[in-house]
Amino acid sequence: MRIEEYNRITKEENVLDFGTLKETKKQLGINNLTELESEIDRIIAENKIQKPELHNKPNSEETNFYRIDLNSDQIEIIVSMFGDLEVGNLGRNYESTYSARFFAKMLDKWNDLPDYR
Repeated sequence: MRIEEYNRITKEENVLDFGTLKETKKQLGINNLTELESEIDRIIAENKIQKPELHNKPNSEETNFYRIDLNSDQIEIIVSMFGDLEVGNLGRNYESTYSARFFAKMLDKWNDLPDYR
């Protein structure tokens, strides 16, 4: 795959990075959403995007991207979960905290998928 095509795919299509999927899987497990947790495992196993030949970390799992092929109802559950986590991690007077901002960023990544908007 050429670098231009790789960059286009990872920025414009329904794609998320490994770190986002890893955290999503962790939170799905904590929240007993095991069916969706299994779907994330499947995405990691089957939907990896091939890196360009000259990628600077070709063997690093942390730099992998994956095509997201969940339906909108499944994505809505994940978005809702991260929304609940964001609100649940606000400070006493509803001020933002590091954790609340982290979960807000996770929510945004899922919410911004092109096929979900």
